[in-house]
Amino acid sequence: MTTRVTPRPAPPTRRLARGTPGRERASGLLLLLPALIALTLLFVLPLLNVAFQSVTEPDTGLGNYARLFTDGYTLGVLGRTLLVALVVAVVGLLIAYPYAYAMTLVGPAARALMVTLVLVPFWTSMLARNYAWLVLMQDGGLVQRLLRPFGLGDVTLLGSTTGVAVSMTQVMLPFLVLPMYSAMQHIDRRLLDAGQSLGASRARAFRKIYLPLSMPGVVAGTSLVFVLALGFYVTPALLGSPQNAMIAQIINVRTRDQLDFGGAGAMGIFVLVVTLVVLGLARRLTGNQASIAGHGVAGAGRPADGRGTGMRPWLKVYTGLAAVVLATPTLVVIPMSFSSGTTFRFPPDGWSLRWYENLATSPAWTEAIVNSLQVGLVTTVAATTLGTAAALGLARLGPRGRGALTALLLSPLIVPNILVALVVFAAFLRLGLNGTLAGIMLAHTAMALPYVVIAVTARLQGMDPRLRSAGASLGAGPFSVFRRITLPLALPGILSGAVLAFVTSLDEVVVALFLQAPGAFTLPVQMFNSVTIQIDPTISAASTVMVLLVSIPILLAQTAGVRRGKAGKR
Repeated sequence: MTTRVTPRPAPPTRRLARGTPGRERASGLLLLLPALIALTLLFVLPLLNVAFQSVTEPDTGLGNYARLFTDGYTLGVLGRTLLVALVVAVVGLLIAYPYAYAMTLVGPAARALMVTLVLVPFWTSMLARNYAWLVLMQDGGLVQRLLRPFGLGDVTLLGSTTGVAVSMTQVMLPFLVLPMYSAMQHIDRRLLDAGQSLGASRARAFRKIYLPLSMPGVVAGTSLVFVLALGFYVTPALLGSPQNAMIAQIINVRTRDQLDFGGAGAMGIFVLVVTLVVLGLARRLTGNQASIAGHGVAGAGRPADGRGTGMRPWLKVYTGLAAVVLATPTLVVIPMSFSSGTTFRFPPDGWSLRWYENLATSPAWTEAIVNSLQVGLVTTVAATTLGTAAALGLARLGPRGRGALTALLLSPLIVPNILVALVVFAAFLRLGLNGTLAGIMLAHTAMALPYVVIAVTARLQGMDPRLRSAGASLGAGPFSVFRRITLPLALPGILSGAVLAFVTSLDEVVVALFLQAPGAFTLPVQMFNSVTIQIDPTISAASTVMVLLVSIPILLAQTAGVRRGKAGKR
């Protein structure tokens, strides 16, 4: 008995292969369209308008740019801003490099603790950290008391450029530690052993081998910190003084008080040009160094695990001090929230819950909290929807078209926050959106969208594109393929992007300050005003709440990621 087996026809792979690229590009562009339209209307066109105003108001020409370099006061502000940014980058590098190096030497448990200490500032609100430094640096504060035994008890940091630089350095440390650690953890330490076996001393082997291989992380971290420091507004405004103003403060005054969009625009465009030049140089240097590092670690495969690589005593002490600096603001803010006093004194003289009670019952504070949650939720939904669709669209395009569109989608991250605030303020003033929650939601959506694109794109890059083709070849329609294959696989990236969008909106203060008005105060704006206008200790309770609101979503996202990872290994 024989059984006839009828061969099944092969799927029309050739026809699909010829037709797929065109349809893929068309659907990709369609998915990208909403995000591109939103960014063009909310960011690109207003930015071009500010650039246009900088050469047309009040007179046509380059007068606004010429005054940047001829007006003595403005020239001094520019010089101070560049100097502070450079000092913050260099001092931060000196603190962060040994800390990142130590992270590669310790065991897994100690490394997890050190990573947590780096992430704590990320989870702590920017305003909370600056508030902590304000408490520490005030006259009679903890810093002066610690310096007194060394004869420096009369040193006044609050209101000085030095105080601003100290606080900015602490705020920026995570941006230095993480890129450097990322570069260092891929360096094969056997190269150092080989160098020492050939007669080089430990210091010489480090200088000739390890230091060059770690340079991509150094260049990336220092350049990032330098450009971020250029546009810093909150720290100079809270801890500095008008006599030591930085360029972001001048842009704020010229925009909001004087409506001098031409002069403010020239300053903002100057900061943007410096930012692009620095990032371009860093990318060029990083590319060259990465190439060298790639050759140097070609045989890498043994990550540092701490075995046989003991830390020198001085490095342990140095790392401990750096850890204290990283955690200091959080360690100050939380106890201050339970203070019974009516001043910003640390440590508190007594303990109570009065500031939490005031936070929960004061109409101004509760309205600010509700406004922040409304803005954060709407921003999260809008940015996640637009960013996810844009990331899916990018994944369907070829490398040539993807590069330019990716740069456009991520452009709000490159532009300094103070210029974003100026751009949004100038555009929304004409549209009547200033002083409204809707205006803040739109601005935050444009700022949060790049984070969603990055998170979802990173997830999509790890997906096997043949899964979608396999689903389609089995008869599933495009929507069914998306719902049953693409969406479940991309969901972790989408959730991560949503968390980042919510946190970005919740902690954003510069744009919200520019757009503020009665009835449109967010929690960061209320906190900022409570220090600069009201001297209200309720900010300590609000800062603690902000720490929790920012930390809990991130911790939940990390916990979910760990559980998914464990489930995937089973």
